[in-house]
Amino acid sequence: MPVRALGLLVAGLGACVVIAFVIVIAAVLTRKPAPEIASPRSLLSPPLEADGRTAWGRVALDQPAGTRIQSVTASGAFIVLQLYTASLGQDERLVVLDPASGRLVGTFAIGAK
Repeated sequence: MPVRALGLLVAGLGACVVIAFVIVIAAVLTRKPAPEIASPRSLLSPPLEADGRTAWGRVALDQPAGTRIQSVTASGAFIVLQLYTASLGQDERLVVLDPASGRLVGTFAIGAK
């Protein structure tokens, strides 16, 4: 009797392995291709007119005279500029730009008194 039970167990496990293999093959064959993800370069490039010029032209940030760029960081689909005026650490700001539309999203003051 124990030998027969062992044979049934082996047959059952073998059937499970075959069924799992068929499921994996079916999943691979019916899988849809992944959607194409835009490259980071295409996210940061501005839209173009038919003649190749940028669609939004120049964007003025309207910052005080003497403003310097401390750093530029890509964050998702936005560009974040860390700006400062006069001495480093005084009147710092983060300016968030949307390069796809060319618009200023917002400005965050960090240490302005």
